[in-house]
Amino acid sequence: MQRPDIEALLPTVFQDAIRAETPLDALLEVAARLPEPLEVLLASVDSLFDPRRAPDGMVAFLAAWVDLDRFLVRRRADGSGGDLPAGQGYLRELCAAAAELSRHRGTRRGLIRFLEIATGQTGFRIEENRDRSGAPRPFHLVVTAPQGTQAHAELIHAIVAFEKPAYVTYRPDELCFE
Repeated sequence: MQRPDIEALLPTVFQDAIRAETPLDALLEVAARLPEPLEVLLASVDSLFDPRRAPDGMVAFLAAWVDLDRFLVRRRADGSGGDLPAGQGYLRELCAAAAELSRHRGTRRGLIRFLEIATGQTGFRIEENRDRSGAPRPFHLVVTAPQGTQAHAELIHAIVAFEKPAYVTYRPDELCFE
């Protein structure tokens, strides 16, 4: 709010008493400047809820809103804050794609898409109803990941464990890298 707007809200007796370098003048100046940081924040409040534009500290909060916080590595002892092991940029993209991923949860397409966004790599394969040796094994999956994702093996295991269909089994020791 600008100073003239504040002055207009005052009773007439106070408006008549406004003079330069008086306590009332100083008080009005402070009153006009106090809300400036809030006005700037309110003008850009939409950016707080956009995972691609939000400040880094807000992204972990957004991830919790869309149920991605289980994949975060905690930054503070109190359990607040966190990053995806693959990096903050991938967490931002996962938050942005959360609605799409939710629609395809429990499908091969959804699991592959989730893994691709979380690691930034393409080339994941999922084979169903067989084990690593190729022998038939009903309701089981084997995940083959690109060679460049070995550093994120723990993240891949966590994603597969939480995003696969509930009736399907998966063994982390069967993860293949090609």
